[in-house]
Amino acid sequence: IRRRLMNAALPRRHLLVVAPQCRSMEHLDRLKGAATELQAVLLDHQLGACSGGLRDRRSLLTGQELSSDVIRHRVREAIEYAAEERAHLVLALLGHGFVPGDTATLYLMGADSTYGRTESGVNVGELLTSAVNHLTIPSVLGIIDTCHATAALPPLHDLTVGTANGLGRLAVLMGSAVHEEGVDLAFSRSLTEAIRAGESGGGPLLGVDWGKKAVRAKGIGQRITGFELDADGRPAAALWIARNAAHHRVRPGGLTGPLAHERLSATLGALGPGEPQDRLPYDEESARERLAELEALPRGLRQVAAVRAADAVLVAVQSVTFIRSWLGTDLTTALVNRALHTLLAREHRLPAEVLEHSEVEAVDRVVFDRPRADDDCRGSLTRFVVLLAQNAGRDLRDPELTRWGHRIDAQRELNDAVTKAAGVEHERRLRLVVSLHSSLTGDWPGDIGAWLLQDGKTLVKAEFECLSADMMGTELALRKALVWAETHAEVHGLDLKRIDVAAPGKLLLEWRPEEAGVVQKLGVDYDVVLHWSRRLTPDAVLKEIEPRIRDRAKKIAACAHGVPVDWLEPKDTEERDVLGHQLENGRYRQAIGLTHPHGVDDGLLETLLVHTPVLLWPHSTGTFPRERHGSLEANWRDMPEALVRSYQHGWLNQDVQDFAVLRAVWDDYEWLRFCLLYRTEIPPAQTPDEDGR
Repeated sequence: IRRRLMNAALPRRHLLVVAPQCRSMEHLDRLKGAATELQAVLLDHQLGACSGGLRDRRSLLTGQELSSDVIRHRVREAIEYAAEERAHLVLALLGHGFVPGDTATLYLMGADSTYGRTESGVNVGELLTSAVNHLTIPSVLGIIDTCHATAALPPLHDLTVGTANGLGRLAVLMGSAVHEEGVDLAFSRSLTEAIRAGESGGGPLLGVDWGKKAVRAKGIGQRITGFELDADGRPAAALWIARNAAHHRVRPGGLTGPLAHERLSATLGALGPGEPQDRLPYDEESARERLAELEALPRGLRQVAAVRAADAVLVAVQSVTFIRSWLGTDLTTALVNRALHTLLAREHRLPAEVLEHSEVEAVDRVVFDRPRADDDCRGSLTRFVVLLAQNAGRDLRDPELTRWGHRIDAQRELNDAVTKAAGVEHERRLRLVVSLHSSLTGDWPGDIGAWLLQDGKTLVKAEFECLSADMMGTELALRKALVWAETHAEVHGLDLKRIDVAAPGKLLLEWRPEEAGVVQKLGVDYDVVLHWSRRLTPDAVLKEIEPRIRDRAKKIAACAHGVPVDWLEPKDTEERDVLGHQLENGRYRQAIGLTHPHGVDDGLLETLLVHTPVLLWPHSTGTFPRERHGSLEANWRDMPEALVRSYQHGWLNQDVQDFAVLRAVWDDYEWLRFCLLYRTEIPPAQTPDEDGR
């Protein structure tokens, strides 16, 4: 068949959540949290499947400086951007709202709004109407959590006689009646919970009717209203809020997942009533038959889309069969999810939830929920299978792998994936280690040690003098070490992408080496990972506990479910003697995380690092309360690099994960082994008498 057909992927969805704090009204304590959580589920590729709705990729506007003019400007930008991208638009508005007099027009209150003054507010109905009347925006979904939310509905005549001539598609879910107050953002918070839970026994997509019922069932005491206008007559999926998290994913013994069924059903439905949507392939033979039937139909755009979907189903079935036979007993859930996690991380498409997929579900996802840059499913699929092979220790030149590539007509894509994998491994071969362990007092050192490692072995090593015993002198020496390392990397034909920096506890608290640099921050082009330098110069206590620390590092790295972190509140660290006894008694056997910077000093850091290889703590001005810990789950298998990327996103003013507030010492097994091989001994301390001789 012809493979380069039009893209049959689910239409793109853009998201903008607007949650202003109005300075003239009561402060809404839960506003930012509610907006952030709603944003998270709607951005989740497995749930809301949205992407940032502004040109800078942002999807959340909130705060006390968000004026009404800024809101109008940014929403208009989101509308224009969605129109250019031909994307569905999801617009969520949270905060204070008012209805003037006896009218039924809702005004969202910006930071500078005054209650009842229409010129100071944002007319919600006008914004929705403007979006609907863009002919290239397939549909608009509004989620309104304000007082008087039902007044957000535009007048019907504005929707039926506008530019779209009544053919626009609009769905609005509103959290209160026209003359009713909203309380404590209960509507949006309940909707977020309902999206995460899904509907047992429901279909793959959750619409406005489901949203009304789900939130009403939580009994929040508000009148939840829904509205839909869907009059364009085009064969498209129903207006939906999110995918159903509780939808039965794979039929027992099946080789295809829910996305395959969803895609093929939609394209078959578009062909008309003569094409039954329940005749879906269940194995390779039936997939081939369905594809042949569709290829025999008269050619047209809808027929092409159906052929493309059937082709993708056939490729998915063939690939699941190949993976099972090729990997055999090496095929495990952990192997599948590690490969899928790595793939999505490289594509910057990690979902909020922890990945728990079978091989059928994983193939279903990479085939039918792929990056827009891929013409069809084969690029993403071959990259996934190559990652599986690498993780299983298979030879990428195995003839069986080559035959699979030929069978699904993906020779070029497979070659590209193998070449890319070899390049990534090439980059990982080299790392620069810089250590400040020469400072025995824990202050800025007089010189730094540097090792350039290739495949874990020392290629070259050197020392660099610090012209001054302060941060400026240390960073200058660090830059010299980097130039030295890059020169050797070029000579050996290798790329340097990672820098390991080891420092004493005091400097770990006050120094951010990833921000070192004059022309450009070090962390822009390098993964800068922090370590504890005392492991290079261990005393008797550290040497005694080393085997247990190495064992804990292995277990942390092997964790396949959840986040292996013991979190400590300020009350847990106030009594240092009590904490010391708890550590000695083995109470904390995982990574250790601090939720608050209160009372964190170098003494506490070093006490904890004696007993754990991985330590997390918030910046001096930040906190990491328990309700935010979930942000680590989907990214834990990609740490500490995920933390480095979160810093990079922050520098670019892009949306960042909640865990971007954290700092980390990450003494993984590879680092501990380096310390064991290359450490120096602490010189014996002099007594006062000896010092005076």
